[in-house]
Amino acid sequence: MSDTKSAATWKCRLHKTAVIGPRIAGETTPFVLNDRLYRVENHTRQFDFPDKDTDYRFLEDEIRIRDVEADRIISIPLRGHYFGHGFPWNGRLYLFAGDYENGPLKWKIKRIVMTSSEDLLHWTEPRVVIESENGECLFNTAVCRGKDRYIMLYETDDKRWKPFTFKYCESDDLIHWMRIPGAIYAKDKYVGGPALYYEGGRYYTLYLQALGGGTYETRITRSTDLISWEDAPEGRPFLTFNPENRPDIELHPEVYELNASDAELCFWKGRTIVYFNGGNQLGVGDLQVAEFAGTPRELLEHYYT
Repeated sequence: MSDTKSAATWKCRLHKTAVIGPRIAGETTPFVLNDRLYRVENHTRQFDFPDKDTDYRFLEDEIRIRDVEADRIISIPLRGHYFGHGFPWNGRLYLFAGDYENGPLKWKIKRIVMTSSEDLLHWTEPRVVIESENGECLFNTAVCRGKDRYIMLYETDDKRWKPFTFKYCESDDLIHWMRIPGAIYAKDKYVGGPALYYEGGRYYTLYLQALGGGTYETRITRSTDLISWEDAPEGRPFLTFNPENRPDIELHPEVYELNASDAELCFWKGRTIVYFNGGNQLGVGDLQVAEFAGTPRELLEHYYT
């Protein structure tokens, strides 16, 4: 089939189902523990003061755990941290996040910590698992279980490449991590907002693509070795924005959606659930939900069908 024919017949199988609302937007990880749906939420303190700058009282930023069915915050594992990401494994949630270390600037994170819990109420003492190299700052992380080891992706502003290049690490215990030589994605283009999954012998990375004109959408790439990458064909974004949506009509009625970012997914009750951020990438946003009637593997492979 020709590329033109393929582009004309391929259809995205994700369907947007809900807009949760403004000032909840932030990096979000949906996960299932003991057959119950939860979210890891990154809450920046400035959300509580929408007229203030984005770094307002940032040392009070916190990582929250929300019981989705009850719509209730059940614990706050970390304060003074951001870029929290949750990885559920064997009845336990492992939470990775950037530590502000009481620093003077919000985004100058130099280390990633990990804490974990079985009941989402009682958490282990945070341990440093990644420290920056080459003077870089650290941002989002994503973790998955590969064939025989754990894999972590983290965002960096390493000045040798474009922001925010992804570096990949491996571990046998989720505590001690080693960078994988040559395992880097996007040295020559802007990316961000990553997620990482292992399905059918391949590693899938979701990433934010800048389209120009201040617009962004989430795209997908995959690899068998974390070194050589295969991007999905053009015209197949994992998620794209709705230019008719206004993410915060109460406070910013003039802002229309230009962005679909920070997509993360989980499998629950026979369907794949995706949380992502709409908005304009400039501080105005909302949290949205999309669903697929099938498994994550079916969804991810569909972009390469």
